[in-house]
Amino acid sequence: MPKWSINDSSKIYNIDNWGAELFSINKKGNVCVHPSPNSKYSIDLKVLVDDLIKRKIKPPILLRFMNILEGRIASIARVFKNAIHDNNYPAKYQTFYPIKVNQQRQVVEAIANFGKKYNMGLEVGSKPELVAAISMSTGNNIPIICNGYKDTEFIETVLYASKIGYDITIVVEKLFELEKIIQLSKKTGIVPNLGIRVKLSSKGTGKWATSGGEDAKFGLRISELMAACDILKNQGMIGNLRLLHFHIGSQITKIDKVKNALIEGTRIYVEMKKMGVNLQYLDIGGGLGVDYDGSKSSYFSSVNYSIEEYANDVIYQVKNICDEAQVECPNIISESGRATVAHYSVLVTNVLNTNTQNLMPDFEEVLNQTEKLSPTVKKLVDIYKSIDRYSLREDFHDTIQLIQEAVSLFNLGYLNLQDRAIAEWLYSKIIRKMNSIVEKLKPIPEELQNFQLSLRQTYFVNFSLFQSIPDSWAIDQLFPIVPIQRLNQKPDVIASIADITCDSDGEITSFVGEHGRTKFLPLHKIRKDEDYYIGFFLIGAYQEILGDMHNLFG
Repeated sequence: MPKWSINDSSKIYNIDNWGAELFSINKKGNVCVHPSPNSKYSIDLKVLVDDLIKRKIKPPILLRFMNILEGRIASIARVFKNAIHDNNYPAKYQTFYPIKVNQQRQVVEAIANFGKKYNMGLEVGSKPELVAAISMSTGNNIPIICNGYKDTEFIETVLYASKIGYDITIVVEKLFELEKIIQLSKKTGIVPNLGIRVKLSSKGTGKWATSGGEDAKFGLRISELMAACDILKNQGMIGNLRLLHFHIGSQITKIDKVKNALIEGTRIYVEMKKMGVNLQYLDIGGGLGVDYDGSKSSYFSSVNYSIEEYANDVIYQVKNICDEAQVECPNIISESGRATVAHYSVLVTNVLNTNTQNLMPDFEEVLNQTEKLSPTVKKLVDIYKSIDRYSLREDFHDTIQLIQEAVSLFNLGYLNLQDRAIAEWLYSKIIRKMNSIVEKLKPIPEELQNFQLSLRQTYFVNFSLFQSIPDSWAIDQLFPIVPIQRLNQKPDVIASIADITCDSDGEITSFVGEHGRTKFLPLHKIRKDEDYYIGFFLIGAYQEILGDMHNLFG
């Protein structure tokens, strides 16, 4: 059998596909982080963590790589620049970072700093976010777009900030907001830059599909859009309406859904221009997804397109419709928060304990001394001795039936405790023998994965699932999980990950595998006195700011 290599580890954890050329394995078998795709420079995570621990910084440790933020901003800007050039698009592209995706001060400051050269803006959806964005914009002239619910105080803040020179656009999402904006504008004598969010019939996919469509929480229906334009004309404010916005949800997994929304949204833009509305911007919202599992599929933890394809489709669809209608092309805005920040942070923590089967009693002698065993247990011995690849499914089904029969006989008083223990021991032996056969099957059939779960050991890891990666618990979001060391050695344990909270929900049983979603994580047996570290990747979007203090873990 060939020697295990780091390439084998890269395959079973699918690093090359979800890593976006930012993560790799070095010759020592440790995970490395690269500041930008294909960079020859890298940071050895194991060496970094060991150094932090020497400095009395204890796990769990959240590592933030600001260079990755800069690289992601540059990558998105670059693909749109190329698409604009390739399609001879006559207007500009601008990206806005939605602060809600990660409001950590150092994140927003870094984005504001790195984004200067790309004229990157900030998108806000609440009063606290608005205040934060204004403070970031002071002296930097960062443009701001305001979405979300807006009360009187919110609108007044926008008006007065606009008066003193801040570049702020307030997006109308409900007709009552427009009435309030007009009322306060007359009261203060300040007329703001306006945008309108429209509800499209088009929807996204996955967990956030309800953000789009006619039943979406935010946005105006077409009839309301027409009414809003009439109101603005009557109030002499139609000239301040410069932006049309739509959003069909986060993490759009299928590129055809993006195209459908672009076609519908651009058609609305074209019709509004023909009505005499001097729109300058088309804000296509968020939705640029992250391939968390590396499958490049339409599964909700993946996307079936690249950022290059996304940018090309955006520019092409908008230009094609505008050219056909002989209407001036808009400047295009996107709010791609998840794709900007997901990769930049990694959680590393240590394994505290495992529920290994090393302490199980050894009943090896019963394999050759079956005369005193019950008939049910004897049948399990026969299965163990006769297993081969051709009878695998049948033997698996018979084993399940016999172990259930053993439990029933015990409960009825027909099987003693010793024989029940032997039955459990035989069950484990059978499953392990089956696994040695199944490991050679690639990919492993779904049905045969089920018996591998019987071998799955629980690794208790020093973190709170609810604090660190709440979406794993709340919406079954997949995140890549990889040991950061010993990846030049073959994993010898099938595991699940349990946190240390006093809650049975604090366990991860779905993982990123070589062929997509899998029910176990390959790990190594932990050596005596070894500190074994596990990394949780692509957690920069939403996880840091959604986590709570469950069980008072900090």
